[in-house]
Amino acid sequence: MQLQDFTIRNTRPEEVDEFIDILEEAAEWLHSNNIKQWPLGMFRNPASRASMLTGIANNQYFTIDYHSPSSGKGTGVGEAKTEIAGLFVTNYDDSFDELLWKEYLLTRGHDWKDALYLHRLVLKTPYQGVGLTPKIVEFVEGKVQESGRHFLRLDCLAGNERLRKFYRTRCRGVGKGGLEELETVWNPDLGMEFARFERQVVPL
Repeated sequence: MQLQDFTIRNTRPEEVDEFIDILEEAAEWLHSNNIKQWPLGMFRNPASRASMLTGIANNQYFTIDYHSPSSGKGTGVGEAKTEIAGLFVTNYDDSFDELLWKEYLLTRGHDWKDALYLHRLVLKTPYQGVGLTPKIVEFVEGKVQESGRHFLRLDCLAGNERLRKFYRTRCRGVGKGGLEELETVWNPDLGMEFARFERQVVPL
């Protein structure tokens, strides 16, 4: 399994239910490990599904495909197979990002909308640990440049120290390091504390 076996593309509307299934599986894993982030069933409600379809139509939802060669049964003929390995979302002006970032960035003289926000990055278990996150981060950095914005930003639960360390030190790949970790912020609506990360992709 090599990185060149993976490609990133826009999610198609007919894939929304598979997208939801992947997110719900991730929510169940988090729940089983006592990580309170995504309530079970939150992605299956009609409002959430409608929001996803809007995001897909706006080219904010992305699918990671794995292309694996497999031999034909008894024929010896190679046949390419494609499977969904994971997914992620990019936001431009989501109210959640505004809540986590706007006030803090005003104190630094920055506009919270001058960024792409990476969310809901989920990789299926067989595809974890193969270096896909740096590939995704590089892809989103390219989208930052295309959009005319300057920053890539993301967040995670403050209590997930393992993930925070990964974002700080290794999420951009070997020899490239990670993102700058900023102050944590408490979200009163969710009753959770979030760690925030950013990278300036384009000079101001």
